[in-house]
Amino acid sequence: MKEKFIFLLFTIIFFLNIQFNIFHLIPREKFEYSKLEESETLVIGKLLNSQHGSVFDDGGFTGTYYSDYISGRKTGGKKAYEAYINNKVPTKYSYDAYKSQIGGQAILYSIFDKVFDLDNKINLEIFRMFNSLSLSILLALFLVWVKRKFGIITSVISFLLILVNYWIFLYGKSTWWCNWVYFLPFVYGLFFFEKYKSASFRRYIIVFSILFFIKFWFTGFEFITVFLIGSSIPYLYYIFENKLFFYVQFIKRHFIITIIPLLLSVLFQLYQFKLLAGSFKAGILHLADAYSRRSSGDYFYEEKFSYLNQLKKYHLDIITRYVGNSFINEDLTFVKVPFLILIIAGIISSVILFIKKRERRLVAVTWFSIAAPFSWFILFKEHAHIHKHIDFFVWYCPFLILIILLISLTLNFVFKTAK
Repeated sequence: MKEKFIFLLFTIIFFLNIQFNIFHLIPREKFEYSKLEESETLVIGKLLNSQHGSVFDDGGFTGTYYSDYISGRKTGGKKAYEAYINNKVPTKYSYDAYKSQIGGQAILYSIFDKVFDLDNKINLEIFRMFNSLSLSILLALFLVWVKRKFGIITSVISFLLILVNYWIFLYGKSTWWCNWVYFLPFVYGLFFFEKYKSASFRRYIIVFSILFFIKFWFTGFEFITVFLIGSSIPYLYYIFENKLFFYVQFIKRHFIITIIPLLLSVLFQLYQFKLLAGSFKAGILHLADAYSRRSSGDYFYEEKFSYLNQLKKYHLDIITRYVGNSFINEDLTFVKVPFLILIIAGIISSVILFIKKRERRLVAVTWFSIAAPFSWFILFKEHAHIHKHIDFFVWYCPFLILIILLISLTLNFVFKTAK
């Protein structure tokens, strides 16, 4: 009963925070922008395009729906949004498909729209609430796992620390980003290994393959390295052995888990290109170009940030910027509290726990998980450079979530020993 109550309470509070910013933990200006972030206009464009024709018009891709010849992408997206919430389907002058993702989330939204034919404002609210609730449930389930493993005090401290980290929640309701998918295998894996520590891995491979396909369907290859590394953490936490057999099995199982949904996703996306451009080759060329653009690093800083051009040579410019921003709403603290503070607190907590011979395995996998955000900041630095309004989120998948857990365990230990 207590566990169900905790789960429900945490879920409700997270949901209210994501959907309405009811506690004002998210900076007001950022929360207002998140209500119609530019990427979300691609979903709105897709919904209008489906209403104008069929779900698989223009390959079923998301995109910008232009109702005139003079608007740019930003203006065109806003006009499409205004038309959509007012239940209008304006004349379609052109449609600029966004071809780097399947756009599966928007395909499902469009099917829902066709089936239920609700007012568009209600549709949009339902889609956003679905994403908010999904993220809230997964974070609350993580805290239930923490409660079972480490006790109620550690779970509550973790909850409070997660709650003030607004970057987890900022785009939690977004119909485009669907941030909940990045926690699906991580949370499932924690409960799976807690229950089936010596079970056959067939169930693990099957379920994980399904969860990986859900991720590829909803958000394509966005934050792909972050997702792959983060998803492996429960396996490493529960199963790791420093033996050759372990490494071989780990690679084999996760290769199977990844390759099947990956191939299905790529084949479906190539089918979309066939519908759009009449050619599979166009899809192959576009996917190769999309990878090249996100990883190129062909960017430069203005003169006042020229020192970052020097750091860029060593891949340190992005990391420097991403550890320097605040993880707490500065309207509440009145000073910047950078991510570096949280990381340093994690280092201190790790040292204390290690010296006291407590949760050393958790400490190890936590610091292994830093490879997840670093993989994105280094391999896909162009994306990290451009998308400063969202990429801070990758710190939490699940590196900073686990850092928060280490801090909570340490605080709980200190409180107990101080009595």
